[in-house]
Amino acid sequence: MCHDCKQTYMHTTNSLMANSHYTQSIWIDFIQDTLYGKTLDDSAEKYGFSHQTAFNMRHKVLMALQDLLEKNPVLLSGIAEFDETFVPDCYKGGPVPESAGRKARKHGAKAAKRGISKEYISICTGIQRDGGVVAASVNRAKPSGKELDEIFRGHIAESALVLTDGLRSYRVLETLAGCTVVDINREESRGIFNLNTVNSLHSFIKETYNQYRGVAAKYINRYNALFSIAFRCANDLKDTLFLSLGTVSRECYWHSIKDVRNRQLLLI
Repeated sequence: MCHDCKQTYMHTTNSLMANSHYTQSIWIDFIQDTLYGKTLDDSAEKYGFSHQTAFNMRHKVLMALQDLLEKNPVLLSGIAEFDETFVPDCYKGGPVPESAGRKARKHGAKAAKRGISKEYISICTGIQRDGGVVAASVNRAKPSGKELDEIFRGHIAESALVLTDGLRSYRVLETLAGCTVVDINREESRGIFNLNTVNSLHSFIKETYNQYRGVAAKYINRYNALFSIAFRCANDLKDTLFLSLGTVSRECYWHSIKDVRNRQLLLI
């Protein structure tokens, strides 16, 4: 009992393990499964609990990763590449709303229309060639200048050289951060002017997205936090990450089941 506020607590209070019936060793293994792309059903079968329990545990981990990025925001400097990638919208776990304008499709099925359409969610990404990653979704189709401002404000250093594929919206970054924005398509001598790093990030995102058999669109930003952190992590760094998240300490993060269902959803 706290002598000041008279509230009782346990060693798991305010940690990922708060209100959980499972041991720390199971949590650490479960975090590892999350970082390495295991499905919820695979984890549920492995540890002997229900799909719903696996869902709640997965999202507590993802929200902890979001909190880590919020407390330690990434600042892109040097040479940074910016581009967007697209994943099919998904209403996994619930019916497709009438506003979606389409019928339900099976996992892995392609969108009905070719090219970019309202059936795709845009993931806007920025990556420093030798540093961190910023990834977030705010809408469908190509991002506007206002949306890019919302995503990247505070994440770009003034000295950064920003490389883009020529989308006009990215010009807002010059005003936003005072950085230099270059359209790689206008450079005669390619040299450093390419988007190879951000394209590798996009390949990683789509591969991991497919491993999870789709992600409900409203939860996509939680998974974007995972993509941002995991892309730069070699196996030994992932081990360090899941061990630190699995340690019962004040550095862990607790979110209630209500938060899991309602906090920071992408509603478009």
